[in-house]
Amino acid sequence: MAENKVVDRAREVVADAVAGARDVIDDGLDAAREHFEEAAEDLEARARRTRRELRRRAERLGEAAKERYEVASDKVRAGYQKARKDAQQLSADVHEYVRENPGKSILIAAGAGFLIGLLLRPRRRGDD
Repeated sequence: MAENKVVDRAREVVADAVAGARDVIDDGLDAAREHFEEAAEDLEARARRTRRELRRRAERLGEAAKERYEVASDKVRAGYQKARKDAQQLSADVHEYVRENPGKSILIAAGAGFLIGLLLRPRRRGDD
């Protein structure tokens, strides 16, 4: 009978140790779970802040690009208008010169045509 009491007492000690170990493990798991949840919440908050900051920067970059595009567009438009005006003025000047000097104009045109013809004619092997 004494042996049964020792075995029963050993069983109780082992059961208490197992229960204690389970409590410690459960407490550790709960603490770890809370730590991971806090870390996940912190990570999520950082991700939201990062998204907001990226969105703000993208908007600023978009606005800056739009402003630069508008400035460049205005410059191109002004350059086109100036070139068009200059071309119209040159055309008017040429027409006036031709009306005032028809003979010279014909000779100049013939000379320019002759030179262009010489430059564009096919070369023969014996001409080299």
